[in-house]
Amino acid sequence: MSAEKFNLFSFSGKMKIMHLSWMAFFITFVVWFNAAPLVSVIADSLGLTTAQIKTLLILNVALTIPARIIIGMVTDKYGPRITYSALLAICSIPCFMFAVADSFEQLALARFLIGFIGAGFVIGIRMVSEWFPAKELGTAEGIYG
Repeated sequence: MSAEKFNLFSFSGKMKIMHLSWMAFFITFVVWFNAAPLVSVIADSLGLTTAQIKTLLILNVALTIPARIIIGMVTDKYGPRITYSALLAICSIPCFMFAVADSFEQLALARFLIGFIGAGFVIGIRMVSEWFPAKELGTAEGIYG
């Protein structure tokens, strides 16, 4: 933790870490939430039933809770920078799977696996907490999250 001033518009030192962290979190959230705004278009193009749509919307949450525990352990072992990079890279695979899916089964598998990226929040909280002193931590984590 450095004694540098909290300058939101800076992109160096601890502020660079915070900005890169919230950008990574934004990406994980968009990937995790990507089906909801497009669900009606997806349902129309693939002829999905209401039950299938509901299943798709729930599936990505199913893996997120256990993923938080796993991601927390991986972050403790390898650190937040490596873990965040790996999470973004690995979870791009189910994201692309979802984009090219042409059946309910393919969509369901992709949505289930995308649930893992929902644990990205855990990594960023750890990273931000390592770089900011207690008197700035609440503000930094508020900006991050």
